[in-house]
Amino acid sequence: MGGTFDPIHLGHLEAAEASRECAGLDQVLLVPAGRPPHKRGAHASAEDRMEMTRLGVQGRPGLALWDWEVRHEGPSYTAQTLRAFRQERPRDEPFLILGWDAAREIRSWHEPDQVLELARLVVVGRPGLDSPSPEALSAAGIEPRRVTLCLIGTPDVAATFIRRQAAAGKSLAGLVPEAVEDYIRRRGLYGAARLRA
Repeated sequence: MGGTFDPIHLGHLEAAEASRECAGLDQVLLVPAGRPPHKRGAHASAEDRMEMTRLGVQGRPGLALWDWEVRHEGPSYTAQTLRAFRQERPRDEPFLILGWDAAREIRSWHEPDQVLELARLVVVGRPGLDSPSPEALSAAGIEPRRVTLCLIGTPDVAATFIRRQAAAGKSLAGLVPEAVEDYIRRRGLYGAARLRA
């Protein structure tokens, strides 16, 4: 499950856990984007986003950090990440976890056919969007038989809102894990006042 994770929040983590259970996965690797090609630069550094992801998965069995995109130079393309996964873990079958908002745009991605060939999809419902029907998947260029739908409600949390809350000095309880909030305050990320040691 890739993302900018700027910062990682409970919506990401609960979607990862729900996907693991729904699709019967052994493990979900959360992959912070090194240089996301489709977004402007991240607000926090790759190292900070990686550390927040590590803190976020702590104590959550079946979730782990995979730092390949942060270690890799150049833009983070999903097809490259999946090829690297297959090289590093040839015995494992990769699944790519996407929200329906991202999955329906997959044809605009770099090497979309490679992405769909290299991994089966797990599509998670997104707040505010209708659940994808087989017809909607086909219209998005996705073979419905290669998709596991996980239409469980996940928290409607946005990283933009979290960054604004941090900058305003407001609590992030219920939005990010406590260890992630502590890290944001300690590092003064997103304009948050630094905690004094």
